[in-house]
Formats: sequence, C-alpha cells, structure tokens
Amino acid sequence: MDFYAALVAQAHPVAVEPSKTSYFSAPGAGLDPRLIRSGKLVPAVRSSIMRILFEHMQRHYKNPESYTHIWLAGSGVSYQWEASRLPGDLDCLVGINYVKFRESNQEYAGFSDAEIAANFNEGFNAELMPKTRNWEGYELTYYVNQQSDIRDINPYAAYDLTLDEWTVKPDTNPQPPYSRAWEQNVQRDSEMAEEMINRYHNALDEARKSNNLAHKLNAERKLQNAVEQAVAFYDDIHTGRKAAFSKTGAGYSDYNNYRWQAGKKSGIVPALRTIKDLKTASDSKEQLKVYGTELPNASTLVRRTLRGK
Repeated sequence: MDFYAALVAQAHPVAVEPSKTSYFSAPGAGLDPRLIRSGKLVPAVRSSIMRILFEHMQRHYKNPESYTHIWLAGSGVSYQWEASRLPGDLDCLVGINYVKFRESNQEYAGFSDAEIAANFNEGFNAELMPKTRNWEGYELTYYVNQQSDIRDINPYAAYDLTLDEWTVKPDTNPQPPYSRAWEQNVQRDSEMAEEMINRYHNALDEARKSNNLAHKLNAERKLQNAVEQAVAFYDDIHTGRKAAFSKTGAGYSDYNNYRWQAGKKSGIVPALRTIKDLKTASDSKEQLKVYGTELPNASTLVRRTLRGK
C-alpha cells in the first residue's frame, strides 16, 4: 500500500486567508430578520428545520419525537449574525433523552450515551448535512451533544424549536474577552501553523519535482509528517473548542473558543482543516483501491450495522 504516493496525488497548495468572524464583529441592531421576527422564529423556518431532522431520524430510529428536543444555536441566532460568512452559520443542536431512546430502540440498550450521540452524528454527517450545506443561504448543521440540556454547553444563544421559545436569549452587546496572554498564545498558534503549512508546501514541491527515487520517497515521508503534524494541531484546537461548550467550559468567554475564533480570523483553522480533509480523502482513496471499500473503525462498524448499513 503506497499511502505516501496517494497523499502526494491528492495534495494541493493550501492558502492561509484571513477572514471576518462574527465573534470579533460589532453586534447588529437586531437579530437576523430572515430567522427572527418580533422575538420569535419564523414559523416556516422552524417547521422546515424540524421536518428535515425528523424525516432523517424516522428512517433509522423508532419514535424520534418522543425523546428528541431541538434548538437553534450559535452566531446565526445572535446579534453578531451580520458578519457571518456566506453561507451563514446555523447550528441545529439535538438533545436526546437517552433512557427513552433506549426504550424505543432496544437494539441500543448496551450503548453508552456517548456512543448513541456518535451514532446520530455519523448519520447526520453522512446523509443529512450534504443536503443542507447551503440551505436557504445558510450552512445548516445538525449535531447531538452527549448532554441532553443545551444550557449545559453554555451556548451564545439558543432558540427552542420544540417549545418555540428562547432557552438562552442572545446578549444584545456581547463582548469577546481580551487577555494579552491569550493574544500572545494565538499569535504563537499562527506562527506554528504557518511553519507547518510551509513544511507541507516544501515537501509537496520536492516530491513532485524529484526524479531520483530515493529523494522522492524521502520527500513523500516529509509530506506525510507535515500532514500529520497539521492534523494533530487542528484537532487540538478543535477539541479545545468543543470543551469550551461543555459542562466544564465557559462557552462564549472560554479561552478555547477565543483560540478557535482567532484561528478562523487569521485563516489558520480553515487551512489546517483543508490539510486534514486532504489526508482523509487520500486515506479513503487508497483503502478503496486496495480493499474495494473504506475501512471504518470497530465502533463505527457496529453503529453502521445497527443502522442497517
């Protein structure tokens, strides 16, 4: 299996492009009128988002309405929505009553809450979100947290689609926290990421231009190392951001959220994510070539079997 050569074939130059983020933007005078009017979610928006979710869930699970609670959260329902990228960012967070879920879906009786949440999210990523990447001008994402109550993850704001009311009202004048130490830390992040990306580019260029087999193999290994470092760095930043929105995190004002948002602003987060996507694509392509299929890990295989995949 020549995973190194597969990576070289899949790889391409990656740009670090600074961008606007809602987190560092001034709040608007009001909420997004396409979503919120007179303090309530537009009925057609609410019904459409719920319909998309339940149609998906009904294909795979029994009685989803009995154990599911749904919220819209994130910058899309905050006063900082105007600086969002296009398409806009709209997060649908799904709370699961795990006891009731197991009662209706007894084949999952031996699964932990985290495994059940992972099963839902795998299905959302594979089947649902490819259809909602540009939904009515928004990138509409669906995600199940292990926690059943959205307040446990300290969201910016949260609109309850199930009850048609605010659970967490958005702050009219949110102020990102500032710390000189935080600023210095994210500057080091940028410098480290750009160094990794430069190593990636140099190795890719060397691998493509070398006519000497030994030199080419050495460059391919350099590329693999650069990619693995970039992926590990992205995962570290992303995992920290997930921890910010948990029972132990501080949500909007958490350092790990600040770090993530600063990385988006500088452009290193999307650049590192692109390298991670390239590695995923090259691994999948090589597995398909060698085995005729992509190789899931053991827990994913069990979940897919239960879903009838």
